[in-house]
Amino acid sequence: MCGIVAVVGEGHARLGSRRQDALRILTHRGPDDEGSWADQHAWLGHRRLSIIDLSPGGHQPMVHEPTGTVITYNGEIYNYIELRAELEAAGHVFRTRSDTEVLLAAYLKWGAAALDRLNGMWSFLIWDPRSGRAFFARDRLGVKPLYYTRSNGGLSVASEPKALLELHPELRKADDASVYALLGEGALYGSDRTFYAGIHMLQPGQCGTYDPDTSSFAIRRYWTPPTPSDDACDYRQALESFGDLFEDAVRIRMRSDVPVGFTLSGGLDSSAILSSAVSATGSTGNMLRAFTSVYDATADTGPIDERNWARTVAGKYDRVDLEEVSADASDWLDVLKRVVWHMDGPGSSPAVFPLWKIMQRARSAGIPVLLEGQGADELLGGYTQYAALALWDSLSRRRATTFARDFRSYTKTFSFLWLSLFLIRERTTFATQAYRRRVGALGTLDPDFVQRFETKLPDPARTVNERLGNDLTRDVLPALLHYGDAISMAHSVENRLPFLDYRLVEFAASLPGDFKVGEGETKRILRDHLRTVDLQIIANRRDKQGYPTPADSWLAANDGEVLKSLLLSSDAKIRTYCRPKRVRRLIEHHAAGRGGAGLHLYRLLTTELWLRTCVPATR
Repeated sequence: MCGIVAVVGEGHARLGSRRQDALRILTHRGPDDEGSWADQHAWLGHRRLSIIDLSPGGHQPMVHEPTGTVITYNGEIYNYIELRAELEAAGHVFRTRSDTEVLLAAYLKWGAAALDRLNGMWSFLIWDPRSGRAFFARDRLGVKPLYYTRSNGGLSVASEPKALLELHPELRKADDASVYALLGEGALYGSDRTFYAGIHMLQPGQCGTYDPDTSSFAIRRYWTPPTPSDDACDYRQALESFGDLFEDAVRIRMRSDVPVGFTLSGGLDSSAILSSAVSATGSTGNMLRAFTSVYDATADTGPIDERNWARTVAGKYDRVDLEEVSADASDWLDVLKRVVWHMDGPGSSPAVFPLWKIMQRARSAGIPVLLEGQGADELLGGYTQYAALALWDSLSRRRATTFARDFRSYTKTFSFLWLSLFLIRERTTFATQAYRRRVGALGTLDPDFVQRFETKLPDPARTVNERLGNDLTRDVLPALLHYGDAISMAHSVENRLPFLDYRLVEFAASLPGDFKVGEGETKRILRDHLRTVDLQIIANRRDKQGYPTPADSWLAANDGEVLKSLLLSSDAKIRTYCRPKRVRRLIEHHAAGRGGAGLHLYRLLTTELWLRTCVPATR
């Protein structure tokens, strides 16, 4: 995992020292090595986090001397061993053990079609002097980011917007449409827009080319998730296939020349990963390090972490060393300021805080690679909306008994009120719009601002599979992957996500919806897989928590002092978008314990911090 910057176009030399400034601002992504390469057409830069082949042979940018083709690349190709063997059989001679050289050789052999053979996460740019064009791509699900801008007659790309701002400081302007999408609708990164006007994000599963001589620029989609299927098939066979694919997804993500660790909450996803890792490494393997975040219980919050569940899972295996990482609240505001700088934008969820603490501790413990369970909820149906759609399916089929049974079962995971609200929301566009306004603007946004950017909602999803497809590619997962990458790389830690192995994604998409959400269970097929590996106690859990935080109490502390000092000051940047009197009223209600607004206040706060930190000249 690394940081990359590239400028394609003969004008790159005019940027002078800005190119190195752009590279060095990404040092956190790659503290182990720095390199750059240039000719008259292009400049490529790289910051290296050494994970596979720690020798100088893995230095980037990497050049294929016979053709002059050069690559700067961020990510990991997990099936590089198998691809290397295939390429060697075809006559390619390798000089390193790195996956970078395998990726470059694959491009030279198969061109853009090489993307179809890769299993991993990646963003890269290749300058190919044979065609006089740059080729760039991002992995299928978008685990690794790639940002770009077309400025000064060329193309610039980077792993983070802040690097592009070093190259092109004139782009340091807030994109108001993106600010509205977050504050008004709770949406993040559902398109190619970023929080900076003029900086775009290459979408998951896209690749592109750029010819500096003709300024020809083209982007296309090379991968799309399979069309969801609700066709009947055998559940037992599907369960076995799921288990095989999942076990292999974990196995190949254990490939590393540095120590690999795990996040562990004791929930379904992280427990399944740890179980598979124990199996993959055998009884004689090294100790496996796992990390879970914990909070000190107080009279206000009580115990809200999952340490007991994590201890239960870790205790089942002799070779698991569990460390409980304190997510103490004393520095939460300072951490949040650093988070928005690394994310290059405001945030939608306070779950970033415990993740920050875990990544920080893993790095200090000498564990630069972590396996995490991100993506399972969007792939297999872990949220309230999926349970609601499964219930609607029972109603549409006139299965009243099934509806009543499953409703009772789902209320063991989600509250009766919450599930009932989602039943209405998931089938009514008007209700969904009202919900978005409620959890978003809450009356605080300036009406003119809302009128400029409010969007019409698409028709609601009709099935579990349809909603899963939307959330995986547009509505939910992109935002989660964005903050996961930003926070892990802030600490020079590589975050690997077995549930987003493309083989598993394609297989899950092909399954009927009730294999994922059915029989009164969310993530049904994963729960049944856990039962096959003797984790019944976890499979039967119903208290879904995610990354819990006491953020509401932090924001309410001292009569909302932090919120008032930042959001209501005369120089508050957020005034551009909000009505101060409405913001004050919301803070006072929250501080008085009349809840429901904590998430929106968190988004207002992170937006203010981002505007102050990253867009100092806004307005």
